[in-house]
Amino acid sequence: MFLQITKTAEAGTKNRTIRLSRTLAIVMAGLVALTAAVILSVVWYMSAGTTRDLLAKTARLGLDAVQTRIGSRFTPVEDQLAYLAREVAAGRLDPADPLALERVMSGALAATPQVRVLSFVTPKGEVFGVTQGKKGVFSFAETVQTDDERSEIEEARRSGQAHWGPVYFVPDPAIRTSVANLRQPATVDGEFAGVFRATITVDAISEYLREIAVSNPGTTPFVLYGHNQVLAHPLMAAGHPLLSAEHRLPQLSELGDPFLAKLWEEKPETVDDSALEVRVVQLENAGRVILTRKLGGYAPAPLTVGVEVPIEMLEEPISDLIRAGIAGLAVLVAAIVIALIVSRMIVRPVASMAREVRAVGRLDFAALQPLPGSLFTELDEQARAYNTMLTGLRWLETYVPKKLVRHLIASEDLASTQRVVTIMFTDVVDFTRTAEKTSAGDVAALLNSHFDLLGNCIQAEGGTIDKFIGDCVMAFWGAPDAQKDHADRAIRAARAISQAVADDNAARRRQGLPPLRVRIGIHSGPVVAGNIGMTGRSAYTIVGDTVNACNRLEQLGKSVAPGEEVMILLSGETFELVVGDRSDLVQLGKHCLAGRTEETEIYRLQPK
Repeated sequence: MFLQITKTAEAGTKNRTIRLSRTLAIVMAGLVALTAAVILSVVWYMSAGTTRDLLAKTARLGLDAVQTRIGSRFTPVEDQLAYLAREVAAGRLDPADPLALERVMSGALAATPQVRVLSFVTPKGEVFGVTQGKKGVFSFAETVQTDDERSEIEEARRSGQAHWGPVYFVPDPAIRTSVANLRQPATVDGEFAGVFRATITVDAISEYLREIAVSNPGTTPFVLYGHNQVLAHPLMAAGHPLLSAEHRLPQLSELGDPFLAKLWEEKPETVDDSALEVRVVQLENAGRVILTRKLGGYAPAPLTVGVEVPIEMLEEPISDLIRAGIAGLAVLVAAIVIALIVSRMIVRPVASMAREVRAVGRLDFAALQPLPGSLFTELDEQARAYNTMLTGLRWLETYVPKKLVRHLIASEDLASTQRVVTIMFTDVVDFTRTAEKTSAGDVAALLNSHFDLLGNCIQAEGGTIDKFIGDCVMAFWGAPDAQKDHADRAIRAARAISQAVADDNAARRRQGLPPLRVRIGIHSGPVVAGNIGMTGRSAYTIVGDTVNACNRLEQLGKSVAPGEEVMILLSGETFELVVGDRSDLVQLGKHCLAGRTEETEIYRLQPK
């Protein structure tokens, strides 16, 4: 009913809406046309000398755009590392858990594609990290090898603040280039717990500048490190042959840009901005105007952001009013086209967000994709907020069964009701003894692999996994969705588990590992099913004597067949509900379960 009302409301309002792209195109084209008309009037009545000043201001705005876009590559990295440090400080991310670090840092890496390597260094010098390249994201683990790296750890411990470190060369064949690096210390209960590190390669920054240059023909943006070293330039997008551990960045004279090589030989001028310097570099019959401005806060050495533009952009006056009129009309047409393009650039992220939100409404998390950033601040913040939410949704999917969420959307509630269900308990025999001889990481990996085997078999039959208790799994059929064949589903799942465990044990034997022995108990009966818990935090679960009986039935396997790899027992109540194949169900007679006075008819599921 709720979904039907929603669809009716959407149908009723659809005819009263207008397309955002069309509205933006009309409004922006109108505003641009009005602006162009004003500019044409100014050009009409002003001298050609005024044109030079106007173009100089336009070039300055272009430099502002380059500076802003460069900052947009560094600021998200600072935000991402600050977020990871807060997660550690709040106890939501354990720095001693490499798997958790890998998962969270992989998500952080997806949100900052400009970062090549993201890692966490412990106070002992252990390094856990992830790196991304053309073939995907990979994790790695190593130890600190150099005195410089050890000094970085100590500096982070002392400062307690995020800090951009010096540019250094990475000789690893997979990277083999110079990188800028950000270090963010992390603390737990006020004690230093390690440092997060993010590295951005100079060729990645240069590739970004190359894209800016391609989209703005005739202009060449660049970033200098200190006075005479080049941090990023379109010519460095494919790497630079001179880079090495001893020669971390090319000099101006080594870059291959003859105009930039003579940058500091010319006397600067200022244009409407004391921080902006303008230099004109002439070489034979060609010339360039180079605009530069200092940019601080992203490296130990001062950065200089700049852009080269052809000198003709600042020297060509308007010859006559007719030519000005024709040029003005051309500018007007181009401006309208740009307005249309910009409107589409604005609408495209909005449309993408609408598409992704529809997928969220369908709980189709597998179809969700991170949203790309935008040149527009609000849309870029929207994309970053959505990408952060996407990480949370995927974590939520891990903890909350999707079937329960769909049930909540359909009914808005999971009120407690009495149901007849079939319950399954599984347990790994002597797992405690196995765990005592195994490292914590290997124990977690073993359990995760084991739970994958069992969980896939249970979910394939429509079962609901209630909880994982140590090495045990509790699942049930018949709630929240009514399943008349809940007993048959449980039996089929048990058969699948038996085969999966047998195949897994065969693989373990080939690896020289001991097999796992599993006990399974299956029992049917009435329970109370619904949301049970405290205010503000509850879980959909089942309670009742049937649950206790099932658990004790599983434990009965200890005495019935203690040496079997897979021991599956089911009660007479479940046997009576099975309408499918019973050929492998063998009667064992009546047994008294632990803590109970009456006897229960017991059956064993015999492996085929």
